[in-house]
Formats: sequence, C-alpha cells, structure tokens
Amino acid sequence: MPKITRSLEEVDAVRERILDCALKILVKNGYESLSMAKLGSKINMTAANIYNYYASKDELLIAIHKKTYAMLYNKIRNAVKITDAPLQRFRNIVNAFVEFGTNNINIYDVMFNRPVKQHSDYVGTPLEKISSDEFRNSLKVLTFAVKTIRDYRETRPDLKPADPKFLAIQSISALHGVISLHNSGVLYQVADDPEIVLKNIVNNIIRSITG
Repeated sequence: MPKITRSLEEVDAVRERILDCALKILVKNGYESLSMAKLGSKINMTAANIYNYYASKDELLIAIHKKTYAMLYNKIRNAVKITDAPLQRFRNIVNAFVEFGTNNINIYDVMFNRPVKQHSDYVGTPLEKISSDEFRNSLKVLTFAVKTIRDYRETRPDLKPADPKFLAIQSISALHGVISLHNSGVLYQVADDPEIVLKNIVNNIIRSITG
C-alpha cells in the first residue's frame, strides 16, 4: 500500500490508472515492452512509486489477466444475449472468442501464450488471494461454454453421451491453435485462403458439438 495517506477510493483509482496504462502499452507494443520503468514514465510516476500500488510485476500481471478475462467474458456474454437457441448461442461464443483473439493480438498473447506463473504457483504466497480471484475470472468463459453445450445436447437425446466439459476444452483448444497461427502470421504462409481455413475450423467445432 502507498506510504502517503490516501483513501481506499483514491488508492483504487491510482491502481486502475496504472492498470489501464499497462494495457495500453501491451496493446500497442506487446509484452516485452512492459516494464515498471516504462509504465512509470507514461503516467509521471517513478517505478518505486508504482511498487507502492503493485508490489511486483507478478501482481500487476495478475491484475492484467483478471481484467482481460473479464473483457473476454463480457464480449461472449453480450454475444450470447441476442438469441435463446442453444446451438446458436454456442456458435456466438465461438465467433466472439475468435473475434476477440484476432482483434486483440497482444492482449491474447499475454492471456494465453506467455509462460507466466499459474494460480497453483501462488498458493501459500501473499498473492494467493488475488490470484484466486483472477483464476475464477478466467474460468467464467469455460463454465459458460460448458453450460451452453450441455443445454444444446439436452435438446438432442439422439446424440451419443459426451462430457460437455471435455467438448468445451476441445473446442477452446482448437480455437486457440488457429487463432495463434493467425496472429503469428503462420496461417497466411501455409494456407491458400486463411479466412476460409478459419471459417472451416469454426464449422468443424460446431459439428463436434452437434454430433
């Protein structure tokens, strides 16, 4: 916490300003460009002062993950709101995930590709609680997908039994693979029409749910 006397509201406002600036750096320049020194120069604070609000870069990254997963979840939730049909709701989840991943390359990279510490690494440390909050946020998308798949398959008693959680993980894994290839540029090197490949993979994911 800061050494100077501030209200909790003031402290939260400064923390949010630091977090927003960190996200802007990530969006524009990527993970390698994020440092406490560069962050401080952007908001007219010393790196030492930033450490009064975020005790370590790990704590800042946990906050970044929590916010970005909330961004992804809100996008998916809004996409699902527009229909009550379970299969279309799942298709909307898939499309929203792809759109988020391909339109926010540097944010997606930090969320899914960087070898950062996982929640289990923070158990028993001072960062365990905030890491738990971030972990719960990250699971919302998976939980939402599982429920949507379960809702659809309950309307199809003719389908072979399948674990909705496994189907959701399988779907997210396939999406992550093609999004990563797209964002890295590799897909444009190996596919004659990358957008058609992306579309066909999405359709294959839908078919894996419909049997």
